Amino acid sequence: MHLQVERLDQDLFAMADDTAGNFNLRLYAKYGEFYKLYVERVLQAAPFTDPRLPMALGRFVHDPDWAGVQRTADSVLGDMAAQEAGFSEAFGRLKAFFPDSLTPRIIAYNSGFNYGVLPTDSVLGFGVEWFVGNASPVVQYLSPEAFPQYRKERMRPDMLVPSAVKGWLQVHYTRDTRGESLLENLVAIGKVMALLDALLPETDASLKFAFTPAQLKWCEDNEFNIWREIVAKELLYSKDPKEIDRFLNDGPFTPGFPRESPGHIGEWIGFRMVEAYLRAHPDVTFAQLFAMKDPQAILKAYKPR
Repeated sequence: MHLQVERLDQDLFAMADDTAGNFNLRLYAKYGEFYKLYVERVLQAAPFTDPRLPMALGRFVHDPDWAGVQRTADSVLGDMAAQEAGFSEAFGRLKAFFPDSLTPRIIAYNSGFNYGVLPTDSVLGFGVEWFVGNASPVVQYLSPEAFPQYRKERMRPDMLVPSAVKGWLQVHYTRDTRGESLLENLVAIGKVMALLDALLPETDASLKFAFTPAQLKWCEDNEFNIWREIVAKELLYSKDPKEIDRFLNDGPFTPGFPRESPGHIGEWIGFRMVEAYLRAHPDVTFAQLFAMKDPQAILKAYKPR
């Protein structure tokens, strides 16, 4: 399988000088409903049928800041051959695990730092500007209130494929766990992370979890302590949304844990639980794993040290 990254970002910046304005219809013809979603929801330029849309897009393309961002993305990401290879491998493996799975179109866009990853029913979109390198002046100039340092540190080319594939899996392979216990939430995200790990076996674990290497090491060194905290405070069967959010929401660290901890630590604990189950049951397929409803079997296999 070879997947091509389609370059809506480059097409928009190349076509917007078409003074007849019909570039809008040409881009719609090429990118379909995703283009409509892009101009209306991602850029919030104007409704697709609004005659002023071409002017709004022209302003975006000719804004020196956004034009500079696009040049940076073109320079840093190049022809995206490495990313295409990563996507092709990941979705080729997904097809092997789930033969009926849909392989998405992969579309790169420039969102003006609005949407990093945007999975739809049939398209996996990502904003090129989110992956230009955390040392880039474009990234350094971003407001620290809206873009804290821990988020800027992830804006690197090697985060592009794992972030986008993870976004696809979270939308298409996570069931709705609202109102369920922390255990059910941990197992649900753990299944996704185990699948992501199998789709990108050569990718460093810190990139898949969006941790720093030091944060990943902290998790490995403190696995038993993290688990002890969950059990001692009787959180495993808690349905308190605040407790669940504490373990799954992003942040510079996980509240209630040392500042060396990463945010969304629940992803890692869930992964370790599911990984232990898969090790104990090597014949279980991913299709069977995702069909399992009761998390108790997975809980039984987990013995953190």
